[in-house]
Amino acid sequence: MIFRKLPPPTKFTITDKYKLLLGVIAIALGVVILWRTLAIAVSPPALMVGFAFLGFGVYRLWLGYSRLKQLREKR
Repeated sequence: MIFRKLPPPTKFTITDKYKLLLGVIAIALGVVILWRTLAIAVSPPALMVGFAFLGFGVYRLWLGYSRLKQLREKR
């Protein structure tokens, strides 16, 4: 598998806003899934799905933040 670096951003687009919004929504959904799982019945699949959503959301926010940081450094 070949990992390529993303090119530095040239501007903050609506797509970037959408990706950050998806990250926030994924974190919220992960918290809700984990909360309901712990409140009702603990099951491994529900825990895995909840943590997966949390991980995905954190990754999306981290990626968006690092891209914004690159944009600010470029300007």
